[in-house]
Amino acid sequence: MSMSFSFNFKLKSHPDKLLYEHLKNVGKLSKEIVLCKEIKNKDVYSEIAYLIGIAHDFAKATTYFQDVLEKRREPTEKAFHGMLSSIFGYYLVGKYLKSKKWDDFNEIPLVAWIVILKHHGNIQDLMGADGELGKLKDLERVRTQIEDIKRNSLEELREIYKYQSMVDVDLEEFFNEFEEVVRELRNKGREFAMSKNIDNYFLILFFYSILLDADKLDASGIGIAIESLPRRRDIPSDLIDRYKEVRFSGSEESDINMVRNEAYEEVTSSLERIDVERDRILSIELPTGCGKTLTAFSFALKLREKVKKELGFKPRIIYSLPFLSIIDQNAEVFSEVLAGIEGISWKELFDMEEEDRSRRLGEISSDLILKHHHLADVVYRIKEEGEEFEMDVEKSLLLIEGWHSEIVVTTFVQFFHSLITNRNRAARKFHNMVNSIIILDEVQSIPYKYWVLVNNALKYLAEEYNCWVVLVTATLPLIFREEKGEIKPLIENKQKYFEKFNRVEYDFNLEEKEFEEFKQEVLDEILESDKDIMVVLNRIESSKDLYSFLKEGLEREYRRGKVTEEGVLEFENLELFNLSTHIIPTHRLERIRRAKEEGERRKVIITTQLIEAGVDISVDLIYRDLAPLDCIIQTAGRCNRNNEEEKGAVKIVNLKDTENNRVFHQIYSSTLIWATRDVTGERGKFEERDFVTIFLSKYYDHVRERGSIEEPSGKVIEVLESLRFSEISDFRLIDEDYWKMDVFVEVDEEAKQIWSKYEEIMKKVDRFERRREFLKMKKRFYDYVISVDAKKIGAIVTENVSKYNIGYVSLDDLERKYDLETGFITREREEAMIL
Repeated sequence: MSMSFSFNFKLKSHPDKLLYEHLKNVGKLSKEIVLCKEIKNKDVYSEIAYLIGIAHDFAKATTYFQDVLEKRREPTEKAFHGMLSSIFGYYLVGKYLKSKKWDDFNEIPLVAWIVILKHHGNIQDLMGADGELGKLKDLERVRTQIEDIKRNSLEELREIYKYQSMVDVDLEEFFNEFEEVVRELRNKGREFAMSKNIDNYFLILFFYSILLDADKLDASGIGIAIESLPRRRDIPSDLIDRYKEVRFSGSEESDINMVRNEAYEEVTSSLERIDVERDRILSIELPTGCGKTLTAFSFALKLREKVKKELGFKPRIIYSLPFLSIIDQNAEVFSEVLAGIEGISWKELFDMEEEDRSRRLGEISSDLILKHHHLADVVYRIKEEGEEFEMDVEKSLLLIEGWHSEIVVTTFVQFFHSLITNRNRAARKFHNMVNSIIILDEVQSIPYKYWVLVNNALKYLAEEYNCWVVLVTATLPLIFREEKGEIKPLIENKQKYFEKFNRVEYDFNLEEKEFEEFKQEVLDEILESDKDIMVVLNRIESSKDLYSFLKEGLEREYRRGKVTEEGVLEFENLELFNLSTHIIPTHRLERIRRAKEEGERRKVIITTQLIEAGVDISVDLIYRDLAPLDCIIQTAGRCNRNNEEEKGAVKIVNLKDTENNRVFHQIYSSTLIWATRDVTGERGKFEERDFVTIFLSKYYDHVRERGSIEEPSGKVIEVLESLRFSEISDFRLIDEDYWKMDVFVEVDEEAKQIWSKYEEIMKKVDRFERRREFLKMKKRFYDYVISVDAKKIGAIVTENVSKYNIGYVSLDDLERKYDLETGFITREREEAMIL
């Protein structure tokens, strides 16, 4: 819409922006966002998005709000603009639909009302004692705002909507009919909430995300049109083919590499039999160590190209993983690949020292690839006309959290909590999930109780919002059923690959074994053999206990070891590692990197479940405390990963602690443990090629039969259908058994400087300045933060909680609260040390 500049506009939306400009910009950007999508009803939805955009700040025209901006006053309730703006949005959208006689979209005015009402907060319930519909009974404040607008800004609002609205807006008519509009809104709103239609939930989420993103992007000054945002980028579909030629040139043509190449070719060539309109849920099921990451990424690039040719748009690629520990690893591989179109020579890159290589990979443009999780660095880099620059931290955060990139590498929690949410911040990226290729790597990590929910949500996303979903794993769960035609495998004969990957022997002995007896057994194995060994336990405290026992035994045998800066214990011919989430991230990642390297010393790694998926470590022997079968198989992927001649061994034991009357597998669902025991029996030895293909399908059938997979999913689906938004906030993909507290650990002088900087920032009066400054150091700060059971922290750590809402271990208290080798010292362990 063109705007007349003959009128002297004075109303503001922000301290440095006129209201008419902001409404125009948000409306225009919202419309363009929809027009860039390939979805049903695109033309209608683009007009609706525009109207929502020009209505969302309608009530900022009151003198109450203008005084907040001009006189820097604290806002009173009369300055709140959401309610009146949302009712006006309902009226405006309804009037437009009537003018077009679009009777099939009667729910859309209610969607506009909800979206505008909560564009500065989280969406809440419509019905109930505190429901939004109930609040429409008491609108004295809104009536006061209407009278204020009539007296002071009616003429300017007329001019704004005269030139911006596609339908004639008579503001006097709106104000005169206000009570009738509200009555209609309440009546239709009740019908809307009681209709129990999942379409309504996703429609709200779609328009909510568009308004949130457009509003924040314009307010930040990033741009007023799609062209001003980071540009969409082309990525050659054969990029990984070319990368592999350079990366693996001269590599030994081993049996395992031949199998990896065969799998790669089968998956990528499967595009010939893919119908992009019909085949929306796909799977890549291959053994661990079979190169699934590059294979899935290459398939996605080729699928993206096929969609572009056949359907006329470029899908984003969203690569989602369950664990933070493997996000950096996979994102680095993708960045290496993308370096080839960023003017960085692959050959030079591979020859660089690690520090130089990391720096160069960090220069890859964020509009090509970005990592998004709660610990990710808040830096958005772009290149324009040959110039490189970084957005400031606030703009970077907006673009990162909005997923404005061709390839997004993120966590399952980020992904699913943005698909099933009522939260403003999480919902904003939803419109960029639309029209995407979604790769769910290590998909077996999704809890079985949410299989039905994930099935429903992903199918809806695929069918209604033009997405493709690729499930990648060695142990494909029964989220989708092939016999029902719900999923299309990209590997037609998976048995062939599992037979070729006969790398380990599984040895089950599920008779209960005392933990004290087990510790001695592991020590004897270390002393009597020359194997690289990993022990995976179910509890962090057990891993610390075993580590301390082994350290003492090894020092009796080999004399005192040397502890490195990152906490690895070195003996002359052996390195002892402890890996758990009680170790600060910067040390944990360095230990994983070091454990992956081949060296002269044997490796003994004592760890927990964090090692299960994606961590590219290979050992000769694994001891695994009893766990669900898919977890055991994933753990086994760290054994003889490269298929050496001598077969690896995975020994599954059932550890118990008689003193405290518990078995350690109690951290898992009894359904999963009994399903495991049912299919494997109490004792037995099994070869990998038979074990995975024979037992896994039986295990998942047991889980489906025994497990309550319908009820938990059904409850969430019913909440979504009923628009009970406050209950949606209770959804947690991963349940925590206990409340955790973040603790900053001042392990060295660098950490001390970071904490000092943090304290300096927290003393700033302006909360926006505090936030900006913290975002600049967020990544470095969280390199030293661990999450600990709040009940086990102890008084020393909690002194700063009331001040900063985070625990703190100072360098002076380090000896009592943090062990460089085993990590955080819990209250019980601290008390035992004192005694």
